[in-house]
This record gives sequence, structure tokens and C-alpha cells, in this order.
Amino acid sequence: MKTYFNDAVIGNSRVLGCIDRKGELVRLFWPHIDYPQHIESFQLGIYIPGSSYSTRWLQGDGWEREQQYIQDTNMLKTLYLSREIGFKITCIDFAVIEEDVLIRHIEIENISGQEKNINLLAFSSFISNTTDLRSTLFDFELDCLIHYRHSYYFAIAGSSRVVDYQITNDPYNAAVRSEFYGIDDIGMSGSAVQAWELGRFQPSDKKAVSLYICCAHTLKECTRKVLKVKSQNVYSLIEDTKRYWLNYLDGGKKVSTGSSDLDELYRRSLLVFKLMSDEMSGGLLAAPEVDEHFTRCGRYAYCWARDAAFITSALDRAGYTNLVEKFYQWAVNAQGENGSWYQRYFLDGNLAPSWGLQIDETGTILWGMLQHYYIVKDKTFLQWVWYSVKKGADFLAGFINKENNLPKATYDLWEERIGQHTYSSAAVYAGLMAAVEIDKILNKQDFNSARWKEAALNIKKSMEEILWNKEQNRFYRGVNSSVEGWGFEGHGGKTEIVLNPKGYKKWVSALDIMVDVSLLGVAVPFEVFEYQDERVSSTARAVEEHLTSHGAGGIRRYETDGYMGGNPWILTTLWLALYHIKVENYHKAKEYLKWAVKHKTYLGLLPEQVNKDTGEPAWVIPLTWSHAMYVLVYLELAEKGKL
Repeated sequence: MKTYFNDAVIGNSRVLGCIDRKGELVRLFWPHIDYPQHIESFQLGIYIPGSSYSTRWLQGDGWEREQQYIQDTNMLKTLYLSREIGFKITCIDFAVIEEDVLIRHIEIENISGQEKNINLLAFSSFISNTTDLRSTLFDFELDCLIHYRHSYYFAIAGSSRVVDYQITNDPYNAAVRSEFYGIDDIGMSGSAVQAWELGRFQPSDKKAVSLYICCAHTLKECTRKVLKVKSQNVYSLIEDTKRYWLNYLDGGKKVSTGSSDLDELYRRSLLVFKLMSDEMSGGLLAAPEVDEHFTRCGRYAYCWARDAAFITSALDRAGYTNLVEKFYQWAVNAQGENGSWYQRYFLDGNLAPSWGLQIDETGTILWGMLQHYYIVKDKTFLQWVWYSVKKGADFLAGFINKENNLPKATYDLWEERIGQHTYSSAAVYAGLMAAVEIDKILNKQDFNSARWKEAALNIKKSMEEILWNKEQNRFYRGVNSSVEGWGFEGHGGKTEIVLNPKGYKKWVSALDIMVDVSLLGVAVPFEVFEYQDERVSSTARAVEEHLTSHGAGGIRRYETDGYMGGNPWILTTLWLALYHIKVENYHKAKEYLKWAVKHKTYLGLLPEQVNKDTGEPAWVIPLTWSHAMYVLVYLELAEKGKL
């Protein structure tokens, strides 16, 4: 089973590599950063030529390790030290910017004081959904292995001479034994091992070898890439890549608060955004995958409009409006014929596995388009998305329950229960009002604009009358919400409702009284109600009172949350911080921001959750939404001079 944690990510927005804390490359996504994932295993080791069972895996025991990003880049450096065998090894992992090539540059130093003789080996296993169709060949002219299946070719080449290889007959154990039998140069095996000659090391000698993972759709293309990268100076590629990332950061909003922790996490967040933005499509990745086999969750390597609304807001605020434009190009292409957006998508725009409609996503896209316009002030953008806006608004205006004027029942933003949710209602209101405003800006005078506005105002009125909990002085989370599967979460009795046009019915609770951080959405970000509205402030107080984690601190999603143990989340904590900024409670917002910084990973990445007992980063790393909320809070406070 693969590790659930991607401790580091590298890439170039077409290739995305995930590396664990031991320095093992555990996942490789290409040609999109979400799909397909090609690596089953990629392990490096050193061995003594001619000596059986001498292999020492760099990912194994016996090594002291340090790991860090090269400052202000997406290039990872992992240091290995073994006093027992007397070697210090440095591995720099990065993606070539202009090519679909990952480089693992390895420098080895003999620190033993004695002459040593070693070679480097790599065991690689590349996967396919149809196991017996994956194959590997050894190309003697290129001097490298090539893993392949239909339309996917991956060469693993080195800058030094290959001295040993094996494809068939259990190559992994051949690597363990340090004994190789390269009789077959092609075979229907997805696994293989090869070794590069390093030779003798005198005391204090240093030697280097670079490994190139070249991705291509044809064997000829793969051959060309291997020849090209082998002809280049690796140190020039390293410097060029450093320069690229520094220039990327220079293209964004520059902020210096005087706090190195705060400022470094801001820059790291901007670097994460670029890796999570697909170069080919413009889609935004929620997170690199951690659970390919659906053992603990519904998977993460998709694009949600929900996450993207906050991510694009952060990108716009940080000055990367070009990435936002590309996302909305993706969104227009992904939109359904009926005007809606489904729950989640692959980054190539195809529909991903889903379990229900989330109506907030359609509203959020329309709202986000208007927010982007407010940043760029470019009417040509609105002209370009107008037809998409019109279709989306028509869909939303038609997706109203005539009995209570709220959006019909769909899944909530946490994808856990079907109902008429307060957050969803706020998102639909904001989407409809955004469409009305876009119509006004463009002077379209669309005859449906009045219908959109009427639907939005009716939603707001129903939110005031139906979704306001007078007894507890806060908004209900929703009405007519699911009761099965997630425990009792409401009151007011159960009732049976018609679920869909085919007449199927479902039991629901009349009122969902649970406190949920998403209730802040009525003001932040959708502004259905003013920030200073007493109903908003009393709801925010309830969120803080009921959802604060009394162990590690931070804010949980909702009262009965049990996902991954019911931990506080980074994004929920920063969501409350955004509210405090709006009401000028800057001290509290700053406390929450510093809490997020305190719970980043050792590489400066933000997880989804923080373990409620230990305070350790928990679950998905990095979560793009977490980084987006950090950037939004950081920039708000910095621009107001409150950091």
C-alpha cells in the first residue's frame, strides 16, 4: 500500500511528482497533473559491485535524512548520511520547465576515510490498469530502460554508463541481491532494475550522476527527449529551473511583513498554486492524490468549483490573473449543456466519479467570474463568458423549490448530506446576483435578468424567514436534510420528500440545527447579508463557541464531524479569520493566521487537517484550498498594516 502522505511535490504544471519524507518518488502524474498516475514504485540504492546482498536502499533503514526545498523554488533537496557505510548523498529532484522530464540529480561523497567502490541502482515499476499489458524494454543505443503501455512511454536514463539491468525473472529481488541477469531486453513486465557505474571513491571523493525520467506518448518522442536531455548540462538545467521559479514569484504581488515565517509560507503558497494549475487545460487541482484505491476517502485529485472559487480569489489577489483566466476557460468548456457544473471533474474537463449534484458549485462559478472582473476590469473577459453566465443563471433560476423558494435539495459543500442548505442557498443567491450585475455591466438587457434577480431576492427572503433559527440565534445549517448515514443532525420531525423528477422519495429531518463553519458563507464570501448584521455576528460567535478544538486549537468543520477523527482544518480556521477581518477584529484574525503557520509541515506545506490531539499535520498534503485561505488572510492583514 502506498503512503497516504505526499510530503513534497515537484513539477512543471504538466508533470507532477510526489515525494515522501524518505525521498522516494511515490507518484507521477502526466500528461495532466491529476491523471493518469504511473508509478507503482521507484527506489534508489547503492551496492558494491560483485558483492551479493550489498544493496542499501536510500529509502531503507540506516540513513540520517534531511529534506528541504531549495529556497523559493519547487525543487526538493534530500540529504542522506550513513556513518556506518561512510557515504553522504544529496538528491535534488525537479522538473524541467520546458520538457516533460523529471530529473533526480544525485551527488555522492565518501566520508569514510577509506577507499570505497559502489554503483547506483534504481528499481522502477510503472503501473497499468491492465497488468499483463505493461511492458519494459532496454534500449542499448540510448543506454536506458523504457517502461511503456499504449500511448505512454517512460524512459529512465542516466548520465553515467549502465553496467547492469534486469527486466524479467523478479527484478526487485535481483536488486536486493545485487545480482543481475539482463538476458531479456524486452518483456511484458512493468518492473525492472538498472545500475550505473560510479567506480572507486577515494576518501573525500565526490561523484555525481543524474537520472532522467522522460515522459512521452510515442517511442520516437521518448527517444528524442532522452537524447536531448542527455546532451544538456545538468547544472545549467538546475540554474535555469531556479531562475524560472524566482521569476514566477517576481510576477506576483510582493509582500514583506518582517516575519520570515509568514512571508515564506506566502511564497510557498504561490509556488503550490502553480504546481496545482494544469498547464494544458487551466483546471485547478484540489490536491495530489493520496488514496488511489478509495480505502479512506473518495479521492482528491480532481477539480471542484467549490475549492476553485477560493483558489482563484487568492490567485487574483496575489497577481496571477493569467492563471485565473485559464481556469475560467476550463470552466466554460466543462459546463454542462443544461448550464450546471457537476460535483467534480478531471482536469481535462471530463466528468469525474461523483455521487451527486452540489448546487453551490454552479452558483460559485458565476460569482467567481464577476469577482475576477472586479480585479482585471476587462469587459472582454465578461463578453467571452457571457453565454456561459446566461446558461448557468437560467439553470439556477429554474432549480428552485416552489414550496419554499430555496434551491432544491442537493449535497452540501462537504458532500455528506442531501438537503436545502444555507451555504448552498447563499452561493446560488450570489451566482444569480452576479449574473444580473454582469448583464448590467455589458448592457445586455437580457429578458431573463429580471427572472434571475427575482429568484435571488426570493432566496434571500426565504433564508431570513426559513433558515434563521430564532430560538438559538443563528442560522440553521439547512432544512429538509438527510437523516440516515450521518446520525441525527436536526429536529422538527421527519418528513418524506420527493427527491427527483422520477418521483423517488426520501426521508429527511425538517430542520438541521448543527453549527457548521460554512454558515459564515452567508457573509464571507457571498455577502447575502452585511458583515455587521447581528444575525451574521451571532452565527459567527456560535461557530467559534461550538467548533473550536480544545486540544490542538483551530476550528472544526461542524459539531458532529467524524471524518478522519473530527480534526480542526486549516481552511475552516482561516475562514473564520476572514470574517474577523471584515468586522475589523484583526487581533483574532492574526491569531488564527499564526495558528495555521504553526501547523504547516516541515517543508512549509499546509495540510487539510491538524490532528486534534497531537497538533501534527494530518491527512492531505498539500491542500490547495488551505493555501488559498492562507493567502487571502495574509494579504488582507498585510495590506491593512496588521501584520
